[in-house]
Amino acid sequence: MGIAVLCVVAMALLIFLLGFWVSVQRGRTNVITGIEADPTSGLNKAVRAHGNAAEYVPILAILTLYLGTQDVAAWVGWAMIVAAVSRYLVVLGFLTCKTLEKPHVLKAVGALGTYVAGLAMCFAAYQTVV
Repeated sequence: MGIAVLCVVAMALLIFLLGFWVSVQRGRTNVITGIEADPTSGLNKAVRAHGNAAEYVPILAILTLYLGTQDVAAWVGWAMIVAAVSRYLVVLGFLTCKTLEKPHVLKAVGALGTYVAGLAMCFAAYQTVV
């Protein structure tokens, strides 16, 4: 359960830090609602990073916590770690890219890791009930 809790804490921290970063960017740009049309703006990048994390972290957290309470194979712990690290890679890709209009290697690697780890955890969760 220790790995599961650490992974969920890391992903939750990511959500809160990104929310704070969006607030900082809003203060810097004086854009209180919505986003700027500029795909290179820090605010736009921060909003997309936060939104993307908010899309994936909740279900990953649920799967991680559930699997942390089950007697599962060791590889499931690694899938949890890959999922959490992948979410950070996606965020780094969003925040360091020159523009949101072009792909970034960190976003791609993070997305792939999220999909693979997430699907693996879905499989592991299914295995606990069959």
